[in-house]
Amino acid sequence: MKEFETIVGVTKSLLKKLLGPDVSLKTTRIDEGGIDGDLCATVGAGDKQALAVVWPTAEKLKQIKQYAEDSSTKLLLVVNPLWKTEGNLVSELGFGPWRKANEDFIATFERSYQLYEQRVGAPSSVDLATGTRYVSGAVVRVLRVYPEQYVVHVVAGDGTSQAIGGFSERPSYKQLEQLIESARQAKLEIFALARKASSLDREAGIKSPEEVAASSSSDAAFYSPAEIQAMDSKSIRRVLVSLGLPGAGTPVKLQQRALAVAEAVAAGESLEAAVEKARRLR
Repeated sequence: MKEFETIVGVTKSLLKKLLGPDVSLKTTRIDEGGIDGDLCATVGAGDKQALAVVWPTAEKLKQIKQYAEDSSTKLLLVVNPLWKTEGNLVSELGFGPWRKANEDFIATFERSYQLYEQRVGAPSSVDLATGTRYVSGAVVRVLRVYPEQYVVHVVAGDGTSQAIGGFSERPSYKQLEQLIESARQAKLEIFALARKASSLDREAGIKSPEEVAASSSSDAAFYSPAEIQAMDSKSIRRVLVSLGLPGAGTPVKLQQRALAVAEAVAAGESLEAAVEKARRLR
């Protein structure tokens, strides 16, 4: 209910921007009411020259068509519609000629503001060598503000984003794939940031090699033996590979190799000397 009230408030502000701050607006609920019903309302000027339908479902399309046919309505807005026009085998817009008629009617509206998120490829797949998820594909958010382009932003897991291109029409999945590939080839910064944000080590609270190297005190220059013993084999393998040590072998052998480094550092040796000692292990 709170979200619905917020959208109604935003719609009122939008109409006042369009019609003037002193315009008299009336909000009318057109849903069936009740606890489980779908919320929907109209917000319009008293003379009905402008009318906004807020949060309509596909069931309200017949009513919206009537508003569109009313000659006294000069401006008709549809705000946050809840129907989907693509991706559904069984469409809520109907089937056969009824679906086509509804899709054609919806297409008569100009998309003045649109923001949606789409997953392209498999960005959540883990690369075992690096322990990151953003090695291929991407999560994108596409923003269109009339009359500008559909601008594509790549989004990292921590919310960081970067615009990588735009389209005059809503981009297809294939177009997004091609744009992401071009952006990766251009080595845009967002992909490195996304890989860092999606690191499994970071999610588990394990220090990165850069964080280890940046540690100033000798007792914090590497993971403690207890930290190594608490890691699973995948985490240990990533630690070894980051140090330039072999990442192959049984889980026991991997742990022995990492423990050799941790114990040597804990005894006061430099990280470089500890790595060389572990390298000589068989």
